[in-house]
Amino acid sequence: MTVPGPPALTAARTRALARHLEAVHVLAATDANLARDPVRFPRAYTDPRDIEVAAVLSAQLAYGRVDLFGPVIARLLAVADAHGGPAAYVVGFDDARAAALADVVYRWNRGEDFVLLFRLLQVVYQRHATLGALFLPGPASRSLGVAIDVLRELTPGTPSRGFRTWLAHPEDGSACKRWLMFLRWMVRRDGMDLGLWAHLSPRDLVIPLDTHVMRLSGFLGLTQRTDASWRTAEEVTGALRRLDPLDPVRFDFALAHLGISGTCLGHREATVCAACPLDPICAAPPAPTASAPATPARAGRRRS
Repeated sequence: MTVPGPPALTAARTRALARHLEAVHVLAATDANLARDPVRFPRAYTDPRDIEVAAVLSAQLAYGRVDLFGPVIARLLAVADAHGGPAAYVVGFDDARAAALADVVYRWNRGEDFVLLFRLLQVVYQRHATLGALFLPGPASRSLGVAIDVLRELTPGTPSRGFRTWLAHPEDGSACKRWLMFLRWMVRRDGMDLGLWAHLSPRDLVIPLDTHVMRLSGFLGLTQRTDASWRTAEEVTGALRRLDPLDPVRFDFALAHLGISGTCLGHREATVCAACPLDPICAAPPAPTASAPATPARAGRRRS
């Protein structure tokens, strides 16, 4: 059986999307969602450079399950705090601190990757007062691309394959989810995001396309694409820009947490979907059965 997709993004549907997304956006701004989100780690600091370091580390480790990457972030930041905070830890990073990271592992990232990340940030802070200096005003594709080019140039030594995933580039086609999430935190200012970098504008951001946002974007008709790529992220952002030209990614937190919280099952379930503000405009497929299993392509695929 072919599952019909969502209707075209007409002016009327755009107005309906704006109304229903606003409702889910309001409901998502809870302490419970914040406690599950990696932005909680940089929010614990007040010094701008501490926030930057904590945000980079948290964003780059934010892949996979929250209950798995969260303890790794917390462990590394506890080590940094014991040395005066994240910025002081990076500025004074030496061989002794590097040796202490040898047993830190999270999926494909190893101790050597964390050492290289902290050495890279150390080089950045030797040259600039803020990491924000690497990000130029303008479209995210250019701003992030220029910053990644600089970071690749400044990376000391030979990075591992795991480390190279932390320096994904828009021109490579990657969705760059973790860097775009980092930029959302640093640029937007509301009850969840940090708004630390005033020289960049929310209007230029591109949505961080994680598994949950990818799936819901398809259900809502924000994209017909099924690949979690930079092109898809820009297409979704373009659709959201019709709803809010000045802040197109402001619904990202809400969409992501529908999945993170388990509220969205990825298919129709009458008792669950009826309570969701997006239900009237969502084209989620029916629950899979033995004769009609779920189609992964419709929900998108995981990509770091």
